[in-house]
Amino acid sequence: MEFRLLGSLSVTASGGDDRTPSAPKQRQMIALLLLNANRPVSRQQFVEEIWEFDPPESAAAAVHTYIMQLRHRLNGPYRSRAGSGGRLLTRAQGYQLGVKPGELDLEVFEARLRAGRQAYAAGDLPATERQLRAAFELWRAPMLIDVVPGPLLRPAIAAVEASWLEATYLRVDIDLQFGRQHEILGELSALTRRYPINERFAAQLMLALYRCGRQPDALAAFHRLTDTLRSELRTGPSARLHELYQDILCADPKLDRTSAARSRLSLDLIAALTSAPAAGPAAGQSGHLSGTAQRRSAGW
Repeated sequence: MEFRLLGSLSVTASGGDDRTPSAPKQRQMIALLLLNANRPVSRQQFVEEIWEFDPPESAAAAVHTYIMQLRHRLNGPYRSRAGSGGRLLTRAQGYQLGVKPGELDLEVFEARLRAGRQAYAAGDLPATERQLRAAFELWRAPMLIDVVPGPLLRPAIAAVEASWLEATYLRVDIDLQFGRQHEILGELSALTRRYPINERFAAQLMLALYRCGRQPDALAAFHRLTDTLRSELRTGPSARLHELYQDILCADPKLDRTSAARSRLSLDLIAALTSAPAAGPAAGQSGHLSGTAQRRSAGW
């Protein structure tokens, strides 16, 4: 079977038969099962996800009914053998969805991202780029775009989208190292509009603009970020971003892409802007160092 979470929820049998549930609560349940693939999800977790703070007295019975309907949906027209739930198994106080390697797009994405990190750590930029681009191909739209998430799905989605952000940081770093600053200007401009207090994207945009010969625009990007941080967080850019601003202001040669070493140096400065996990795109424009630092994508 094929299970998809990176975009619209989708469950497809090996013959191409669509097994995706249409009822909203069942969609929440199978999404939660897939995010915990091959691990049990308790009945109480389903109750919390579906009804949050106001479950009805019949919540446990309703969960049992929805599970029966999901089993029938997953098994299709074929009845499972007596005592067998097929893919969806009963466990102590809960249920578990069996997923084989390569069937869930999220697991494939994470595997490709890990391979990209390993290649980057080994200094193999072409292999890093291949793995990252293959990972991005799996994203057809925002994750679970057609599922209304509850209190358990929301943070899980945010965590996965944080991985998408980190992968984006790394891919843009590679584009800059390959001298593709002209090609990525449009994407970086869009990213800084979408995440207006994200220092990492702001730094990458500043460097790309500078390398395109647009020093005034690079400085203006810094001032926009400064104004936004002051108005929204009552703080200012980090010392690292100030350092990049000064280097651009002085046209420091280390920012030019004249050698692999200098290119690496300028990107190390950008990478140092973040040092711990982000909360994810849905959680508030990650990238600015405040109370919680953020993960260095270049140090994976």
